[in-house]
Amino acid sequence: MAYNTKMRQTVVTFLFLIFVGLSHSGQAMAQDSAAQSAPAIQHTVLPGDTWDSLTWRYGLSAEDLAPYRTINQVRQPVIGSVLLLPDRGINRAGVMLRSEAGGLLATAVTHHTTPWAIALQNGLTHPYLPLNYQPLFLPGTDAPRDLPVGFSDLQLSAIPARPGQALALRGVTAQPLTTTVKLNLQAFNSFGNDRTQVALGGTYNFYGSGQPELSIQPANAPGWSQPWQFIDDQWDFEQITLTGTAAQITQEDIDKERARLFEIWNMATPDVQWNAPFREPLDSYLFISSNYGARRSYNGGPYNRSHEGVDFAAYGGTPVLASASGTVVVAETLYVRGGTVIIDHGLGVYTGVYHMSSVLVNVGDVVQTGQIVGEVGSTGFSTGNHLHWDLLVNGTWVNAQAWTEQNLACWIAEGWGRPCEP
Repeated sequence: MAYNTKMRQTVVTFLFLIFVGLSHSGQAMAQDSAAQSAPAIQHTVLPGDTWDSLTWRYGLSAEDLAPYRTINQVRQPVIGSVLLLPDRGINRAGVMLRSEAGGLLATAVTHHTTPWAIALQNGLTHPYLPLNYQPLFLPGTDAPRDLPVGFSDLQLSAIPARPGQALALRGVTAQPLTTTVKLNLQAFNSFGNDRTQVALGGTYNFYGSGQPELSIQPANAPGWSQPWQFIDDQWDFEQITLTGTAAQITQEDIDKERARLFEIWNMATPDVQWNAPFREPLDSYLFISSNYGARRSYNGGPYNRSHEGVDFAAYGGTPVLASASGTVVVAETLYVRGGTVIIDHGLGVYTGVYHMSSVLVNVGDVVQTGQIVGEVGSTGFSTGNHLHWDLLVNGTWVNAQAWTEQNLACWIAEGWGRPCEP
């Protein structure tokens, strides 16, 4: 009898716990359903979409943004990511800036208003108190963005970005600025042309996906940083069998030749030498025999190397053309690369063509887009007639085909203030 009573109590307790669990589960599902059905804004993060700017633009509170800031309270939204923000029925246009310490007078003069008006708009108790670069909001017609101090516009070449592709930013500033630009610890080549800013860099194709920090440090002002979303690409895998002369070239030979060339590739002349889109270096070829970034196994070894350029299978003697205007900095036959021409296009951008049977230009020549610089051959580290074409930006091999497809050359030139012909 005691046993049966105990069993009934256990069953009742078990059923009660199930009921409580279902109730809590039902409440959670109802809350999730309510959250999903509540009005929301799908916002793709651009440079300058910081927590401060998003809070002001959409009328959000700290509680609204708390779910996105659980890992790192300081870290800004990731450029290229998508945020699902509560819709409070507010979408303010305007200008967001961070003014220097010392009051609002200079800011007011620049924006054709008064210090008292700015103080009133931002809830400041007095317009002449030190600001210490706190955010200020002014009336305007565009979405407010929290940009580096001194910048009125900032654009990135790709959102999201991909490893192995050239990366660039361009900006407009209130006055000429000197800036330092980095992706994590990797410095970009940064240039100023009056009130325009351009910076170029790149990541190698093994970089992978991630969210590295893009940082911009204007001279004599606080630094700015925001994570940048990277999405990895799909890569080819190739098995290469080396025979004959090519099999005799050692890694030491390759490293020695590279060391000499990197002394050139790591230099950046501070001007744009091109005024038109880049082009492929051949008018006629059979097919592309190897793409940029292809993972390579040599003579049955591991896939621990990758292709640094694009290979075009072509008949020997086919004319090789300059991809863009620039200055010839290498024109000779090298041990590994064979017949070589390397052109400096300015701002740390270089193209190279290799394995040619003849070199038809000299160091110091200024060449134009489409000018003949050599002929296809099979010299150096080569297994047959072909042309290897590569592109380096800031001393990093990047995808030359992606550069031309994106017309990144004109995007950069226009940001520099230089017309670029179609």
